[in-house]
Amino acid sequence: MKKSRYKDASAEVAGAAAAGEPVADFLPPPEFFAESLAKEKISLNVDAIAVAKYRAYAKEHGLKYQSMMNLVLSNYAEKRLGVEKPSTG
Repeated sequence: MKKSRYKDASAEVAGAAAAGEPVADFLPPPEFFAESLAKEKISLNVDAIAVAKYRAYAKEHGLKYQSMMNLVLSNYAEKRLGVEKPSTG
């Protein structure tokens, strides 16, 4: 089996992966998912395996998988793309 390499991993993740250490969970604690912002309905094709993983994790922790996916997308936009969160007030 061919080994995958992360090309855009953060220094922390890349260092841990190179050392063979487990990488800390990147999701915030479950109570963070309680935040509710205005939503916009879109159509999005997502790999079935990815959706299954989110659904399983959400079910195990009593969360909503779509909220988890939304948070991951928002965090990526903020941290990797430099898109700041809009003000809610």
